[in-house]
Amino acid sequence: MQSLQRGFVTQALLTIFLGVVFVVAMYKAFISAPAKFPAPYHIVVTSGETVPNIAVEMQHDGVIHSARVFEIFMHVFGGDTRISEGEYVFDQPLSTLDIALRFSGKNFGINRTKVTFPEGFTTGQMSDHLKEVFPSFDTATFLMLTKDDQGKLFPDTYGFYPTPTPQEVIATMQQTYERKVAPLRSTIAQSGHSEEQIIIMASIIEKEAHGDNDRGIISGILWKRINDGIRLQVDAAPITYQKAGLPPAPISNPGLAAITAALNPVASPYLYYLHDSSGGIHYASTFSQHEQNIQKFLK
Repeated sequence: MQSLQRGFVTQALLTIFLGVVFVVAMYKAFISAPAKFPAPYHIVVTSGETVPNIAVEMQHDGVIHSARVFEIFMHVFGGDTRISEGEYVFDQPLSTLDIALRFSGKNFGINRTKVTFPEGFTTGQMSDHLKEVFPSFDTATFLMLTKDDQGKLFPDTYGFYPTPTPQEVIATMQQTYERKVAPLRSTIAQSGHSEEQIIIMASIIEKEAHGDNDRGIISGILWKRINDGIRLQVDAAPITYQKAGLPPAPISNPGLAAITAALNPVASPYLYYLHDSSGGIHYASTFSQHEQNIQKFLK
């Protein structure tokens, strides 16, 4: 009887031992980082990239042992339907499990670089700034894709990974524009102006005003001049000296304060204004007063 019990114990221990050996072998063969993991390793995921394609690429590069095991992990973590676009960087060898967690959890393993676009930046200025921050940035494609988008590239502070594509930057800025402007659309609909007209006016206000107090008053003056059929004659848009009305397109990318000012013009007795050499604004109700301001502040 005792020999039979010893036999059962021995068999159980052998089973456990073999199980442990199998798990360790499987881990080393399929899950652990390959001995020749090419760290640091980076892989760029573009729009429409699939998990199987990424898995095969990483197996080929020696980052994972098994593409199939990676796919299984991605399915378990719910990341098998889509991988977020961007550049994924692995500074040190990681297991297939850790890599799958990175991809499914949108943890790229690299810090974002902050890029700030001031209100009133033109698309060209944005392109130049992106080139300064990211020397390899494709400015030609950026300018080509945004040739009709000035005004809807929302100025803000963004975080991009080290090699952003023009498409990624544009989509991010347009999404921000949509998020900022969407709550204003009911007000725009009641303003008597189209969204395009509001953005064009805001782009002028952004260039002409020098602070919150000026935006509303300048908005009121410019809308008044349009309603009276008087040319805007703003230095920021030379075409406004040639004919009445708004320019055909935004002259810059305005921020939320300028857009709000375009929607909420402040009534005043003024019809003219000018900037002195220090940027200060001086208003006038009549052309005679305006001429006096010219003599006083610009001569």
